[in-house]
Amino acid sequence: MDNILTAGGLYAVARLLAAESLAGKKARLYASTLTDAALAARLEELSQRHAQRFSSLLALLEE
Repeated sequence: MDNILTAGGLYAVARLLAAESLAGKKARLYASTLTDAALAARLEELSQRHAQRFSSLLALLEE
């Protein structure tokens, strides 16, 4: 069975991609400005999780 996105589904995925991208960028920026190494490391992990979600969503469009 083919995975076909409707216009509404495509719009939703596009919004999610934008949100994950922005959240990842913010987490990376905050991680780079913190002086607390442990907190910076947690934010970097969070940034990586957003990047993974972004990649997963992008894979939906490449199918």
